[in-house]
Amino acid sequence: MSLKAARRLDGIERTLIRKIFDRAPNGAINLGLGQPDLPSPAVVCLAGIRGIVEQHTRYTTTAGDEELRRAVAQRYAAHEVGPESVLITVGSQEALYVACLTLVEEGGEVLYPDPGYPAYPTVARLVGAVPVSYPLPAERAFRLTAEEVERRLSERTSLVILSAPSNPTGVCHPADELQRLVWELERRGIAWLSDEVYASLIFDGPSPSPAELAPAGGVVISGLSKEMCMTGWRIGWLVGPPQLIERATAVHQHVVTCAPSVSQRAALAAFGSDGLHARRTWVERLRRRRDLMGRELARLPRIRYATPEGGFYYFVDVSAHGEALELARRILDRREVVTIPGEAFGRGGAGYLRLSFAAGETEIERGVARIGEELGG
Repeated sequence: MSLKAARRLDGIERTLIRKIFDRAPNGAINLGLGQPDLPSPAVVCLAGIRGIVEQHTRYTTTAGDEELRRAVAQRYAAHEVGPESVLITVGSQEALYVACLTLVEEGGEVLYPDPGYPAYPTVARLVGAVPVSYPLPAERAFRLTAEEVERRLSERTSLVILSAPSNPTGVCHPADELQRLVWELERRGIAWLSDEVYASLIFDGPSPSPAELAPAGGVVISGLSKEMCMTGWRIGWLVGPPQLIERATAVHQHVVTCAPSVSQRAALAAFGSDGLHARRTWVERLRRRRDLMGRELARLPRIRYATPEGGFYYFVDVSAHGEALELARRILDRREVVTIPGEAFGRGGAGYLRLSFAAGETEIERGVARIGEELGG
């Protein structure tokens, strides 16, 4: 007998991002990096070691260590959030999956941004929903407009996914457009999900959260991977109304039981004074790297880009040099630099390359210079 995968997996495969990483030769300069190049802060690592020594190696409660949930809730204290509104998850990726399982009816529609994080439509399909993209047009600097989203709402819409700062564009959305949209969703009884995994990495002014505008109308997912250089610790969270979090916690139990206990002890240190100092230091370091990459990109011929407001990516228009996927392959094969073509993030990303400034300063300088060589600079 030949085993066959379920039909719901038809068309679901590794992302283009992963395929490019797998193709990269040893020693390639990685400007496709979706994680910080720095180690986790010492205060976090030491807390993890103490967690092992003190035998914090058993299951925690399903929703997560209460002390950690209180610490996460403090981040959203302005919205009167307590620990009962917080579920600790295995990274923000699990938070996304659990939220969709909890909120989305089978056969319902999930609206997601294009360009945007490629997991959004995939997770929608995995939970039996229909993914429907809404555009973040390049001519509007990839900023959300309420009208474009509202035009795609239907009686079948179960959830609208929002994200800022955006991956891959680094854009934050206008407060007035976001306000109009979440009020309309609330009027129609449609939930929103705000992916805020980059929300602590903002360089130019505040980025409004839907939780500030319509706190009962949706859920927030986030985590420590990007802001604390903790990708491998796998700590994220889901924040929302307590009755919904209770239902999501039941889903979470059947998916993973609980988040890793040692990682939860380490994560708690990220919310102390030393952890906050490490976070501020990382943000300032990223700001310098952003400015460095901007100066280096300014040397390249026939490209266009905007300075990202948050996150750690530039989204660079390379359409004058041909098709972006082919260009990314040439840059990898001939210059040994990893870049991510915009098509990895949806049709709206065609003609762009995503370049990460989470890489080190030397890698940024050398990598952008090699891209320039390929572009004829």
